[in-house]
Amino acid sequence: MVTQLLVQFGLYCLFPLTLTFEKNPQTRRVSLYVYISIVLLMGGFLGAVYNVTLPGEINISGGTLAYGGFIMACVLMAFIENDAFILRNIMRLVVMVGIFKVTLFASISQILVASDIGNPLNTPSELFEVSIPLIVIGAVLIIVELYILLITFDRLKLLLSNYVMLSAAYSLWFVAMILVDGVLFPVLAIGLSDEVFTLIIGNLNGKVIIALSFGLFLFCFMLTNKNRMKKALSDPLIDWQLLLSSSSKIVAKLESNEQQLRQATTVFEQSREGIAVLNEHYCIINTNKAFQTLFNKQQLNELKDQSLLGLFDLTSAQEVITEHLKEVKSWTDEVAWRDNDKLQYGLLTLVAVENRQQQLTSYTATLTNISELVEAREELRHLAHHDVLTDLPNRRALQAELESAQALDQNDDQKVYGLLLIDLDNFKQVNDSLGHSNGDKLLIHISRRLSPILPAGARLFRVGGDEFSLLYKEPEESATVIQLANAIRLQLSYPYDIGCPVPVYIDCCIGISLYPKYAQSPSELYQQADTALYWAKGIGKGTVRVYQSVMTESRLSSLTMESALRNAISAGQINAYLQPKIDIEHGRVVGAEVLARWIMPDEQSISPDIFIDLAEDTGLIEQLTQSIMLSACKALQQINPLVSSSFKLAVNISARQLINNNLCSDLQSVINDFGLSASQFELELTETALIDVELETLVAFKQAGFTLALDDFGTGYSSLSYLNKLPIDTLKIDKSFIASVPGEQSSCNLTRSIIKIADDLGCDVVAEGVETAQQLQFLASEKCRYAQGFLYSKPLPMDEFINFLGVNQQKQKGQSVTAQ
Repeated sequence: MVTQLLVQFGLYCLFPLTLTFEKNPQTRRVSLYVYISIVLLMGGFLGAVYNVTLPGEINISGGTLAYGGFIMACVLMAFIENDAFILRNIMRLVVMVGIFKVTLFASISQILVASDIGNPLNTPSELFEVSIPLIVIGAVLIIVELYILLITFDRLKLLLSNYVMLSAAYSLWFVAMILVDGVLFPVLAIGLSDEVFTLIIGNLNGKVIIALSFGLFLFCFMLTNKNRMKKALSDPLIDWQLLLSSSSKIVAKLESNEQQLRQATTVFEQSREGIAVLNEHYCIINTNKAFQTLFNKQQLNELKDQSLLGLFDLTSAQEVITEHLKEVKSWTDEVAWRDNDKLQYGLLTLVAVENRQQQLTSYTATLTNISELVEAREELRHLAHHDVLTDLPNRRALQAELESAQALDQNDDQKVYGLLLIDLDNFKQVNDSLGHSNGDKLLIHISRRLSPILPAGARLFRVGGDEFSLLYKEPEESATVIQLANAIRLQLSYPYDIGCPVPVYIDCCIGISLYPKYAQSPSELYQQADTALYWAKGIGKGTVRVYQSVMTESRLSSLTMESALRNAISAGQINAYLQPKIDIEHGRVVGAEVLARWIMPDEQSISPDIFIDLAEDTGLIEQLTQSIMLSACKALQQINPLVSSSFKLAVNISARQLINNNLCSDLQSVINDFGLSASQFELELTETALIDVELETLVAFKQAGFTLALDDFGTGYSSLSYLNKLPIDTLKIDKSFIASVPGEQSSCNLTRSIIKIADDLGCDVVAEGVETAQQLQFLASEKCRYAQGFLYSKPLPMDEFINFLGVNQQKQKGQSVTAQ
């Protein structure tokens, strides 16, 4: 009997096990459902047909054996198929088999008791008598127990990470469920009674043997089929939404999922981005065609058993990436790899894929080839830090170098840096005369000529149009840097052949600073070298200067003065003073020169020699002249009633202003606003200014009605032939000549000659800086017509000038009465 029992047990185990290995999923699934239906149909019948008695009076019912085989087959099917409809389908099978069983067995039972039916084996009709309540109770228990078994597996796999422990725990739970069924079924079917209790106790040993036998088989199956159970371990065995949904909704959901799957498959296959599905160890499970084109065949073959991440140059370790994916679920970074010895760049994105229990099942990798983009980016980065013309590092690169030195050397006082700023002399002249293309050629020649002579630790930069810089790391001493500067000047001094008719010669000014001798940090080097260069250029071409602290103090003072001058012009603190111009013969005021005076709020006076030059250098001269012109117009409005129509105000015009083509119209606009005439103004121009001014500009002034005076005559370099072409009305003898007459014969001769020249040119002549009666007597004897200076009056504010006019007019009246 034991042998027969073992044979039956083996059939119940091996037959469903064999069916699970069927490769065709449809055949496998149908076969298992048919097998389960047969076992379910025969189970109750077998329980009524026989019991097996083992030694020790252990009774094993054929129905109990069939029930254990049925439950185990259902669990195996759930593990292998991982079909969310399994419980739903088994519920239907149980109902359908129950109805079929009741109908069939009832029909057979009636046939057997009929008198006209042959029964050669004398089969009792009682064998086929069934109780519908018992079938219903059994069906409900089967469904509930299966549900408990499946949902328990879903819970246990969340609690137990060790697969062996999970297998053991679930097998024990399976045993417990079969034992519970052996207790519940008789209680629910018959009720609580002594007979039922005796029945349960009597069959308990057999139930335990059956439960342990099938439980042990299930444990062995789970241990040996872990790979086949991957899906069961990752996804839930029961889908409540599907379980409780109607068939029409399920069909619609399946069709929708199928459509989404087709779309996803199409996207996967047709995407231009490389897509790969990876297991939890980053080994490739599947790839699309675009992914395969990114690697050679050898690499793809290796990736089946190796981590994909091992192929790339990563900024993070694989363990760090895994931890990041656990927290954020997504990771993106730029990666690099070699394909046939060519370096490729890509943007790799990893996304963690989880099941419904939020357990990691796989990764999706998206790889986009960005090699061209990286090359373009590197080219842009190179362009951002290099000069396009010479390919030398540019100002931004120098700044980055200094900032890097600042960061590296902030705790290292032993580091020494020297910075040389090189400004080419007369480069603008080369550009203007030979063209910008030749100027570019010259810059390229210069960069090539300087590079070979650079010492170790020195780097050349182009920081501006005609400016280069040289950062010298760890020079031995200041003298070394100065020697390098002189070597640069010498190297630049040789002629350049840039394809022009004549060779080009160039020189330069160089400003130098040293860290830590002068600069407190590498970042201060540029500022101090620029200050030294400013001083070098101020001294003259071909000058080399090393930074000294006095340079900064001077520039700071200049900047402070510039700011104060700008504010003074805006606040109207620059006043117009008038110095009378006197007719020497008659002593009459015939005009006045408008002179700017800066009186600070504390009544401190700033010398015109300081702020006029400052205005020229800083470009404030136009604003200053406009302010003085406005004051001159206001003054003339007050003076006009007191003077004759020939009275003129002289206003100084700088060389910088003459470059402005709109100067004449701007002056006219101001004059017209006051209702005045240009003929009432005389514009004083220096000889230096006239050298660069175009003749048409002077003619335009004359046509507008202005008279023109040549100021400080004799101190410039005007030739008589050039002077003869100029539309000048007045020559003003510089005060440096007047100061030495009549005591110094050479000054007397020069003054006499100037007066003669003016007379020959038909110009009026004015002597400036007349301070003594002897000077005036000499000028009168030489027939100089006009004079101005402290002998008559210093420059006066408006109210004092009007008083001076009144006094002068009274004198003129007195002289007129005396003459009568």
